[in-house]
Amino acid sequence: MKNPLLHLPTLAIAVLSSVVAVSFASAQEWPTKPIRIIVPAPPGGISDGVARLIGEQLRVNLGQPVIVDNKPGGSAVIAERALMSAAADGHTLMVGPSSVWTDFPFSVKTPFDPHKTFTYVADVASMVHVLVANTSYPPDTPQEILAHAQRNRNAVSVANLSSGTRSNLLGELLSDKSGRNILIVPYKGSAPAMVDLIGNQVQLTFEVVSNVAPLIKAGKLKGLAVVSATRSQHLPDVPSFAEQGMSDFVMPDASVGVFVLSSMPAARIEQVRREIENVMRAPRFRAMMAAQGYDAPQESTFEALQQKMADTVEQNRKILLRLNLPTTPR
Repeated sequence: MKNPLLHLPTLAIAVLSSVVAVSFASAQEWPTKPIRIIVPAPPGGISDGVARLIGEQLRVNLGQPVIVDNKPGGSAVIAERALMSAAADGHTLMVGPSSVWTDFPFSVKTPFDPHKTFTYVADVASMVHVLVANTSYPPDTPQEILAHAQRNRNAVSVANLSSGTRSNLLGELLSDKSGRNILIVPYKGSAPAMVDLIGNQVQLTFEVVSNVAPLIKAGKLKGLAVVSATRSQHLPDVPSFAEQGMSDFVMPDASVGVFVLSSMPAARIEQVRREIENVMRAPRFRAMMAAQGYDAPQESTFEALQQKMADTVEQNRKILLRLNLPTTPR
């Protein structure tokens, strides 16, 4: 009679092989149900538009329905909480501005640390900011604005589109550079600010190119300077701040991208990241993005993207400290 103990190594190998096979299969089995994309903004904005384009291409690529779930309000906190309440399995994503991770944490107090709770896996659309002015406002360059503001103290105002945003930070920088001769006027979003800017209730604001390019081309606003290191392909006639001798206004482009829970297994995060890259490579997706006026982000590895995000956080921190603006402690 054969000793059954002699078969234990073979049995152990077989069992181990089965476990590895099952684990590998589990890692590949995604998605197995509809994907939900949470958007920290109402329908109609940039984040919502990008989310719907991503959702449609994911549906084509993966063969699963994709549901866009708008959760506006609370400086993205409502959307963040919705993502936190979902399973960390890749079936719930958040599409929103990178500023949710790089800018908002400095001004929005939350019981959780966004930097530890969420991982930003991909830039999908660059949010290049441009300084725009009312058409009747005389200056045509940033230097002329500063000189005009010094001659006309408190007669010039810049709209702050929302607290904690890149627009807010850039407005503070411009006001500081003017010796605080430029007033900052708070608004609850872009739409009311644009109405007042066109109506000359305020003279200036920093806004995303895709939002104001049609107004600039229609002659309803003046584009004065692009914050990015280079000109925007959608506003080729508007020079950058760097071209005009103001390199301190060159900041990493904000973007709309995809967030996941950091508690998700690393293998699943990588799967999601790869699928988003596949979405971005699709010719139909690229054509639709260009048609809606979105600048394509610079290609980057995942590691380089994480470094860019960390560098932007540190740059923002230094700017806020230099301007003596309040920040939320972490």
